[in-house]
Amino acid sequence: MSVVDLGFDLGTTVTKVCAVTPDGLALLDRSAATAWREQGQGRLDRSPQSVLDAVEALLAETAAALGPDVTVRSVGFTSMAEAGVLVDAEGHAHSPVIAWHDPRGSEQAAALPPALAEAFPAYTGLPVSHVASFFKLLWLRDEGLELRGLQWLSVPEWVILNLGGRRVAELSLLGRTGLLDVHTDGPWMPALDHLGVGADFLPAIVSAGAPAGTVRQDHPVPTLRGAVLTVAGHDHAVAAAAVGCGAPGSALDSFGTAEAYLAAASHVPEPAVVRQLALEGISVYPHVVRGSTGFIGGTRTGLVLKRVQRVLGAEHEPARGALDAATLALAPGDTAGVRITGFHMEDHEVGIHLGSEAHTPAHVWRAALDGGTARGRQLLATLHAAGAGVDHLVVAGGWTRMRSIVQAREVLAPLVEVAEVEQPGTWGAARFGAWAARSPDGPGPDRRPPAEWFSRRLATVPARPTAAAQTPITEEITP
Repeated sequence: MSVVDLGFDLGTTVTKVCAVTPDGLALLDRSAATAWREQGQGRLDRSPQSVLDAVEALLAETAAALGPDVTVRSVGFTSMAEAGVLVDAEGHAHSPVIAWHDPRGSEQAAALPPALAEAFPAYTGLPVSHVASFFKLLWLRDEGLELRGLQWLSVPEWVILNLGGRRVAELSLLGRTGLLDVHTDGPWMPALDHLGVGADFLPAIVSAGAPAGTVRQDHPVPTLRGAVLTVAGHDHAVAAAAVGCGAPGSALDSFGTAEAYLAAASHVPEPAVVRQLALEGISVYPHVVRGSTGFIGGTRTGLVLKRVQRVLGAEHEPARGALDAATLALAPGDTAGVRITGFHMEDHEVGIHLGSEAHTPAHVWRAALDGGTARGRQLLATLHAAGAGVDHLVVAGGWTRMRSIVQAREVLAPLVEVAEVEQPGTWGAARFGAWAARSPDGPGPDRRPPAEWFSRRLATVPARPTAAAQTPITEEITP
């Protein structure tokens, strides 16, 4: 009987799962749209039960595709950050899963007492913004929900509890809530005090890849029973680990609708520096890789590029390919006076400024690429000044299919590569599961895998392996 590890990515748009062999080879993947409910005024949420239903459906579908002779050794979960569920002592949910970008909590953020607002970014590593879970929790409290007696679980932690695992709070996801002191990796009590709760509002804090129990023995899918459960952590950090960017000095450029730069460093800066970074749009939080701290900053580059493509009539082939080729034929920096604005996360508009009559669509596209590169360079320079310099950058995402985009990013670091792992979130989550399956259970020191747990395999495992490529890899790294 063969064995696989399953990796789930509980994403904003799609919930995905991948089955991976112990050698790191992806066998199959399945997905389902994330079922949000529109509540008006930009509000999006979903029922906690809908999360469980989606996971259970994908588990059953995946197990059926693998067949009865394949046993699931582990299940790892990565997820969007900031979204979660409030549960009581019996495990019943008392709140919806509110989307991370939902504006609820904006008024609470604006009304935060000055002293708390001053300290919040310095100790949580996050800006004072409705995005942090803390402010959505304040909104729920102000709407009449009694928080005392409840516990906060991120989406993966809620799923694990219902599959038969233990209540845990994984560090990287907790680091996006505003409830964690990033300098001590413990609860930030001023936030909990302001909510009117104690330290028991959070379950036991664990590191990414720590075993969190096993799938219950009465689970309807027999091949899942007894599989080790683990929280892999924040989706951006898990993807970074999967593509070999978990070690200090490296960074993932996750290029989607937003462009997120997640850098790894070996230290947490002093509170004053952490505060300044947060004010400049760079959050600091625990990484999912041992010995690393995560620094993440975002731009609106993907959104800007999509809008510019639409204006140019080049959203689809063959027009997109023709635009790509024409842009590559231009000399570096040749924009014919065109300038594009709107790359900062706080921007609300995209501006196309025409400085001459000599421009072509390729000049407009070049200007859009250069604008995104300039914003990326600013973020990386800020990281360098804080002691988190980037020598190795890996670009991932659908935009990398355009050669002009990859070329624009090649100037950002001494070594710039395109990710070879096609689904780094799910593949990485599965590898965290494999790590948990070989780790001792129960409390203990930092259980995060080292960067080598992933990078050793990237040199051997192709994005779409063939049967001939299935060469076993000796697993020598110990927990």
